[in-house]
Amino acid sequence: MVKSRWKFAASALALAIAAPAFGQSVQDTPPEVENEIVVTGTYIQGTAKDTAIPLSVVSQEDIEKRGSPSVLDLIKTLPIAGPVLGDTNQFNAAANVRNGGGTINIRSLGAQRTLVLLNGRRFAAGTADTNLLPIAAIGRVEVLKDGAAATYGSDAIAGVANFITRTNVDGLEGSVDYRYVPGSDGGDYSGSLLYGYEGDGVRVLLSGAYQHRAELSVLERDWVLQPYLTSPAGWSGTGNPGAYTAYSGPGGTGTSFGYNIDANCTAVGGFSGFAGTAPVCYYQYMPFDNLVENTDQYQFYGEVTVALSDSIDFRVEALYASTKLPDYRVTSGYLASNGPTGPGTSFIVPSSNPGFNTFLALFRHLAVSE
Repeated sequence: MVKSRWKFAASALALAIAAPAFGQSVQDTPPEVENEIVVTGTYIQGTAKDTAIPLSVVSQEDIEKRGSPSVLDLIKTLPIAGPVLGDTNQFNAAANVRNGGGTINIRSLGAQRTLVLLNGRRFAAGTADTNLLPIAAIGRVEVLKDGAAATYGSDAIAGVANFITRTNVDGLEGSVDYRYVPGSDGGDYSGSLLYGYEGDGVRVLLSGAYQHRAELSVLERDWVLQPYLTSPAGWSGTGNPGAYTAYSGPGGTGTSFGYNIDANCTAVGGFSGFAGTAPVCYYQYMPFDNLVENTDQYQFYGEVTVALSDSIDFRVEALYASTKLPDYRVTSGYLASNGPTGPGTSFIVPSSNPGFNTFLALFRHLAVSE
């Protein structure tokens, strides 16, 4: 699985205005009362002390103190952020096969309602993948904790997270990080390089980063595999062994012995239960999955700013990022909706099946009783 994002932006004026859009509404009043105009937002600039803005800023110093080697780690330290993708997306329906992706979720209103900006501009259409942001180049994060739909649209109902790149880099910087994860295949590690130059009206910033997350099987965590009566969430009634409708004659003919659970259900680790009134052999599918997949992430970012005059800058930004998952483990059994020769046809259990003799003995008993 490979996910990539390209971003290229150029502007003749390096000026980012992140203020609410304005709208006006006029309320009808009786003739003897003057009309009242209510301004709900404005682009008129003011100083920070003139208005109360619910803004949270994570500075470069804060990032360094927190020791956040990835954007995911940084986001998880924000008190305003709710549950996010990025740690493991295997069992999250909201991931929608976005394994390796990350989100930010302000006030737990949903990632689709939180807008992500890079240097004041939209990072991507739709729900942005925060794991593609250039962590090595991030200088600070400004989180608008109030809704900003009037300015940015419905994807900013919960708020806005603006990731701003560094401007104080002069020379070459490098960093490495390693985290030992018990049970994982080698642990997690990352590395990055950052180069900055400023002089003669030109500012350059270049960065490259690599992050690796090692595979972590659910078998390495004993709290995952729980009995059915303790946690039925990791069990399915559509696996093998399952339940069968048996007939005394070939091809689904003759006397029916009803719907019965495979006699070896419990012996192979299943749980004999019911789905409504139908008997079901539940099987635990969790051992076939991983908590974390082998993941490789690459991020390359560059920007060049040229001062054309005292008030005008020319700025070019380019970003390439990629997330790769070479392997992806999933559960091994799903409900068979069709028979071997098409819809409505029957499966045949051969005598070589390990459960055949037990199954046959059961229905022979039923046949005698019948």
